[in-house]
Amino acid sequence: MSYKESYTEQLRENFLKYTRKAFKSLPKIEKPRILDLGCGSGLLSIELADLTDGNITAIDIDQSLLDQLNEKLIERGLLGRIKTKNMNLLQNDFPDNFFDLIWEEGVVQIIGFKKSFEACHRILKVGGYLVLGQAIKGMNKNKDLITKCGFELIEQLNWPKNCWWSEFYKPLEEKIQEIHEGKENPTLFKDIDAIQTEIKMVKTKPNDFNCAHYILRKRGEKS
Repeated sequence: MSYKESYTEQLRENFLKYTRKAFKSLPKIEKPRILDLGCGSGLLSIELADLTDGNITAIDIDQSLLDQLNEKLIERGLLGRIKTKNMNLLQNDFPDNFFDLIWEEGVVQIIGFKKSFEACHRILKVGGYLVLGQAIKGMNKNKDLITKCGFELIEQLNWPKNCWWSEFYKPLEEKIQEIHEGKENPTLFKDIDAIQTEIKMVKTKPNDFNCAHYILRKRGEKS
């Protein structure tokens, strides 16, 4: 799902409570260097800035989303805390052992688990944390890569079952119905057909969308 529309980003804010819960499970790190991987328009970047006194590097390959984030940073006075970069994780120029914390939600499955884990391992400090917000089904298929790529799983924090439906897709479906009934602006979404296809997919296989935060810690050199 694209979060370029303001309404879908507004719905995505419903999931920040799970982000906050996962962050509170981490040990306190003074002024951490944080990487927000696949930051989009910055929903998580700004939340992380509220949760920590550290500096955040927010990367994405979509410049239009980074432009949106930069506008928000100016409005909120966060330019000194959050730096944006148009960058692919697999072609990053960060030094080895640079970040204390890497945060991602829904990006690793797109890039590829193995390549993402290896790239994150290089730029994360020993003892640093990689926090993943991922579908449980997808992570179960790739859990063996956690240790193979030099991490240990510290904790798995499951989101409420079917929360993607109740907190995102159901209200999205209701909003689209209002458009069809002439009660809402028809230009609210750029591609209603694509969204309806996605809604149907979630209805058909709701368990595929059950998610969790996975807190991983870098062990050191891969064995």
